[in-house]
Amino acid sequence: MKIFILLLTLALAGYGAELSSKTVAAFAKYMEQADRATTARSTASQPRLSPAPGAPPQIVAWDQDNPREVPDALIHDWVGAMLIPGAKLADGVAVLKDIDRYSQVYRGDIMKARLLEDKGDHRRVSFRVVRKKVITVVLDIEYDIEYKNSGANRMQVWSKSARISEVDNAGQPNEVIKPPGTGHGVLWRLNSYWHLEERDGGLLMECRAISLTRDIPTGLGWIIKPMITSLPEEALRGTMEKTRSAVLAHVK
Repeated sequence: MKIFILLLTLALAGYGAELSSKTVAAFAKYMEQADRATTARSTASQPRLSPAPGAPPQIVAWDQDNPREVPDALIHDWVGAMLIPGAKLADGVAVLKDIDRYSQVYRGDIMKARLLEDKGDHRRVSFRVVRKKVITVVLDIEYDIEYKNSGANRMQVWSKSARISEVDNAGQPNEVIKPPGTGHGVLWRLNSYWHLEERDGGLLMECRAISLTRDIPTGLGWIIKPMITSLPEEALRGTMEKTRSAVLAHVK
């Protein structure tokens, strides 16, 4: 295993990536479609997924073209849903808004969480995130978050990354925060849409997570592709499971 990790580290170090304007434009176009779909979901009566009450989160790819190839990058698009019996909208909203507790709620994923700006329904936050898949990658991410009331017993939370930087030697005297759009390219963008709705005796929580990563370097698919393509689904599943635990604790 140590030899494999060394090979992977050397491979990533030798194949750095930079975010191009073509990639940014392709992702922006994709997000326009995602915004429209999420807006339409705010008034739809039929959920996309139908999780059983109390069951683990149901996670599926948004469509068959996942990950989607765009110039020099990949777009990963996953959606999950869970139905938490006995929970109310206020319980879910309380958990998602409590930024100060994110490092506890999402322990192992978020190392630090800080509220940078609070304008009521609009917030800007900063997270130090760790991603582990054979190797460990630390990221500093700033998000713009918008809370949208969608009528009685419904709410959406739109979270869009405004800045993502890889961090080398995190927490050490020689820590280096790289410029956005540089580094290994394991995560260039991460946007999510939460849809919360009271129904069927509980709280339905849906989350669609859309991320942008580098493409797979020629000849290195066997070593890099499993990490690049499996992380988005695993990250969403972990986020939803930890959110469910926090909501259930809030109900009690």
